[in-house]
Parts: sequence; structure tokens; C-alpha cells
Amino acid sequence: MNQRAETAGAVVGDFANAVVAYAGGEARFTRDREGYAMTLARAGTTVRYRVTRTIGRRGLQEYVGTQDGGAGLEVRLPFGWWPRRGGWYPQPYFDPWFAAEASFDAYAPVTEPWAERCPWCHSTYPFEQRIARATQKAIGHGLEQHFTAPGGSDRLALAQQVTTGISCESCHLGGRAHKAGAPIHFVPEGAAARAGAPLPTTFAAERKDPAIVNTVCAQCHSGPSPRLPDGTALRNSSEALDLAASPCTTARCIDCHDPHRGGFDEARATAACTSCHPRFAQPAAAATHSGHTAATTCLDCHMPRIVMGIDRVVRTHRISSPNDPAMLAVAAPNACNLCHLDRSISWTTDELRRGYELALDPRTWRAYGGIDRPVGEVWLENKEPAYRLLAAAAYARSPLARFALPALTKALADPLPHLRVWTMFAIEDVIGRKLTLAEFDPRASAVVRARQLSVLRLR
Repeated sequence: MNQRAETAGAVVGDFANAVVAYAGGEARFTRDREGYAMTLARAGTTVRYRVTRTIGRRGLQEYVGTQDGGAGLEVRLPFGWWPRRGGWYPQPYFDPWFAAEASFDAYAPVTEPWAERCPWCHSTYPFEQRIARATQKAIGHGLEQHFTAPGGSDRLALAQQVTTGISCESCHLGGRAHKAGAPIHFVPEGAAARAGAPLPTTFAAERKDPAIVNTVCAQCHSGPSPRLPDGTALRNSSEALDLAASPCTTARCIDCHDPHRGGFDEARATAACTSCHPRFAQPAAAATHSGHTAATTCLDCHMPRIVMGIDRVVRTHRISSPNDPAMLAVAAPNACNLCHLDRSISWTTDELRRGYELALDPRTWRAYGGIDRPVGEVWLENKEPAYRLLAAAAYARSPLARFALPALTKALADPLPHLRVWTMFAIEDVIGRKLTLAEFDPRASAVVRARQLSVLRLR
């Protein structure tokens, strides 16, 4: 999650004098005896940063650094390395919080301290700092919400970090005491508890309690996100909030995820579902329930891929039903049409009515521009950027993908830079190779992109 830049193997970006031309200026990435540097120059003005830390590694690597001649303040740097592309990109290309690229100036000195945001979830520090911050600012959705402590601050005291990056103390509180022989806990001991706070018992008992386990994960996995009409987050890092809003009150994050090894096992997740719904453990019964083949799992219908991750679309953690009228009425992404992109909303609602007795007011079909239009096409043209992105990713997973290439190619001209990049990802998944910069460069000017699109050949 975080590493010091001087740690062996920590930096994965190309700092061998790599150069990126962007927005009338130039970004240069170098390494010398003093370490790594990012130099941004435009119109006779140059800002140079010394890289001090990394943020992430696998899906995306961003960087923290200090400005030459500055006050030594560590800030999040404006370019990141995208391993999937093997290249440098400015923030609006991987950070969808930028509503417009014009609001971003890569060449202006960064002034927001890194310690006010990123390390609260990307590093490890004494838990009392998290409690104190939540006490003062009324923020936090994890264990910290149940306790109080004086003296909170928005800025993490970096000198008090336990580790740069995620280590045992992030989840297993009382690490120092445990090292001296005390039992380990999830619930903090000695903190001033609010009414209704979980009580420390034994580690084994705490580990079985969904309310305790999930609030440990919620310390970090409760990020802000735009949301669908049913409250579902459209961007990652809000998984704990989505799970908490689900009807499955016994589900624990660790039922599906191994926090020590990382990753995600769909078979393990499906087994977690059928532990409460045993009649669907048999493939035949599950197929009868879903109306699909045994290859369709609980997750496909109840946890569809509608969340923008770092470099791919991932499953939502809000366990829900694909027949939610509030979602269907506004042409929001639904599990049925994420697979059946070529089907219309009238087909979808007919199937839901036949299989699940759902009755939808036909007047709500207006959001689809007609009841017979393929829903996939409706999403690709939707005014909501997230819907366009999710549609491109859904087509990339679909047997219909190659038929959708002309429509996907048009989306490469989207005004939002992160939409252009994600559409590029989708096309690359379909054609099985990377697009070259000669074919398409999402960082180029609109005029250059238009010229590239005119000669793009998807072979």
C-alpha cells in the first residue's frame, strides 16, 4: 500500500529519464544518487519533486514527494505509473474525481499535504490516532466510531507511524502488548467506549462476530463514492459501507477474502452464500433459481460487476436483487443486462415478471429511449459517465464484444480522460493486444485524437 521509495524494489515506474509530453508541457522521470525525481516543466516554469514514498503497486502506483526548494512538505504527485499500460499518466486519467481535465494543472506546485488523506488507509499507526481523529471530526465508519479520545487532527502524525504500509497492527490492535505476551484482539482495550461499543472478549469470539470483523475492515474500506439509486457505490474503497447496507447481516468480509494472502476466490464466496442458502448449493437448484446455466453464480446476479476498481471493473459488495424497480426505472446498470447487452428493457422486465413476478410500470421505460432498444447501447450513450464506463467493460466480457467494436471506438473520443482510458482497456481486452500510441493516445489533444481515430484499425 505504501513503501519508502528507497526500499529495494518498491518503485515500479520508469524513472530512466522517461519523458511524457502533456498539456503543453513536459514531465520527466529520473533517478540519480539521491533517489527518484519527477520534474514538470511548462512555459519556462519548472517544478521538481524528490520521490519519498510509493502508493500502491499492482493495479496502479502513485508517488509522494517533496518539492525542491520547498518546506519539505510531502505531497501526492500529479503523475502515476499504470502497470497495465506500462506508462505514465496524469491524475485525471486514473482518478475519476476530476469532473473535467481543465480543472487539473499538472504544472502548478502541489500544496495539499499527503498526510491529510492517503496514509490514513495506506499505512499503519497507533489506533488512538484514528479514534482521536474520528472524535474531533465525526468521521469514520470502522471500529473508531465506537470510542473516544482527545486531540484529533486531519493530518496523520507520520512520525508516529508503526509502519509505512499495511502491517499486523492495522487490524490486530495491541501489537506491542501482544509481542510481550498479551492476547491479541480486534477490539481495543483501554479506550473510552461509547454506548453500544463492542466489548473485548477473546480473539476467537471476536473473529466470529460480523459486526466486529466488518468494522475492522471498514476502518479503510469506507471511502466516498458516487452512488446508484439504490445506494450502491460506483467506485472502489466503499466495500464495507455497501456490505453494511445489504440484507445479509451474517456475512463477514473474511468469508470471501483472505486478509493475509489477498485476492478473491469466487468459489469461496459462493460457498459463503450457500452456507445460509443451502438449497442452492447444488448447481441444478441454482440454475433453476436463476433461469441460467450452472455457470451463472449467486455473485453474477446479486453482486454484479458495477464498481470501478483501479484497472478493472469489480463486483459490488452491496448484495441486492436484479429486480429493483428504482434501478430499472432510470436505466441504471442491472445484473440481467450486464450479460444480456443485446436485449431490451421490455425483454428484461418480461423475464423478471415471468420468473419473479415483478411488475414494472411501462412509463419508466422512457429512460431507455424506447422499450425495444438494446440496453447495452443505451448505457454506452448514457449521460452518466459511470454507465458508459460499465457498459464498455461489460461488452469486453461479452461474446458480443466484436460486434460492439464500432460503438466502443466512438467512446475513445469521450471528453472525460478516464473514460477514454477505460474504453481503451475494454477494446484491448476484446482484440487481445495493446493499442499503440500511434493508433490511439488518450493523453493527446482532441485534434490529434480525432486524427488517430480516423486511422484506427482494430485487427
